[in-house]
Amino acid sequence: MIEDTLNYLYNLKRNGIKLDLTATRLFAEYNGNPQDNYRSIHIAGTNGKGSISSYIYNILRQKNNTGLYTSPHLIDFNERIVFNRELITDEYIKKFVDNNKNYIEEMAKEYRNPTFFETTTVMAFKYFSDRHADYASVEVGLGGRLDSTNIINPEVSVIAQIGYEHYRILGCSLTSIAYEKGGIIKETKPVVLLDDKPEVVAEIKKLAAVRKSKLIRVSEYCTVKDLEYDMEKIKFTAVTPDGSYNIDAKNSGLFQVKNICTAIAAVNSLENPPDINTVERGIYESRWPGRFEIVDSHPLVIFDSAHNPPAANALVESYTKIIGKKPLLVIGMLSDKDVFSYLSVMSRLSDSVIFTTPDEPERAIPPQTLRELSGNLFKNITVIDDPVMAYEYAIKSSDYILVTGSMYLVGFLKKYIGSPAVPFI
Repeated sequence: MIEDTLNYLYNLKRNGIKLDLTATRLFAEYNGNPQDNYRSIHIAGTNGKGSISSYIYNILRQKNNTGLYTSPHLIDFNERIVFNRELITDEYIKKFVDNNKNYIEEMAKEYRNPTFFETTTVMAFKYFSDRHADYASVEVGLGGRLDSTNIINPEVSVIAQIGYEHYRILGCSLTSIAYEKGGIIKETKPVVLLDDKPEVVAEIKKLAAVRKSKLIRVSEYCTVKDLEYDMEKIKFTAVTPDGSYNIDAKNSGLFQVKNICTAIAAVNSLENPPDINTVERGIYESRWPGRFEIVDSHPLVIFDSAHNPPAANALVESYTKIIGKKPLLVIGMLSDKDVFSYLSVMSRLSDSVIFTTPDEPERAIPPQTLRELSGNLFKNITVIDDPVMAYEYAIKSSDYILVTGSMYLVGFLKKYIGSPAVPFI
């Protein structure tokens, strides 16, 4: 039963997060270092890295066997590991765990066993190798320098927007956080940087120089012209030194414009970059579930997994410009987030909110606590513990609903309404 296998994997979470590559390297070596059998693009950042990873994957899969590794999942574990247009199968997951269980348990005695994320990372790399991948688009889990994914030697490294979300682990300054994210830059391999904050740019420039890596800054590489947008699409021309791209993207949300430009810069940094038509088609066929995702139109329901202040700012800007109506907010959050700052941003969009519970028992903030933490930010507050009841109440109470605050809330409700969570069409 796949449930037993997944429970075994999830139980490895008890070891927490280990910022150390030794266990992952040993585990990968035991599996034949599968990450060396194809070319990779490595994507780090606080916000935007998932979307960028998806764009890169969708572009490259047009003419190559291509894998995508992201985390966490919204509904099913299998979403984390995608090859061409297929999610990893239950059979492969079970076979991998069965083949490696003895090793995992022996390592627990000799050194330490691989964690959940370390195990799934090696599983993804092995799966791509077994499927004869040409490329893999690999999203960093946390940080970069000591993240399990950093055993790869990518053709291109990508650093998206950087913020303070994991400052307890990565450091309390943008410089220290940028240093950790910049740990994915490899000797002589190009790095694409989306973030324009001076501290971030200075640190990444320094790291790129030390590693003799060409630095491509997205703001200098790509000019956006003729931008059009509505609830269902974004259209614009991306003018770059490598050509002009007529972009028709089905991922809504204005923050995707920069993410798309970043993906274009990344694939054009490859030794054999794709042609313009391939890039345009890949962007068109990209999806990133749970980011400004319209899941119903009557009433208008948008799911967005923004869970930190910068992502909230981007969400508020997009919602205001694209929708222009005050929504009823449905918010659930986790205890390791900057709750008050997040809620302060979201209160600019609406004064009506339902607080509920994300599907993450260990870290979910009780909705009554959210109410207390919100102070006087919202005029109309409703507390409904059960997220399904909160959702049903919301769609009967307003013509505009925005569900946000946590991937674990968005994913739970996507499963409830039967909304798919695949990154392609």
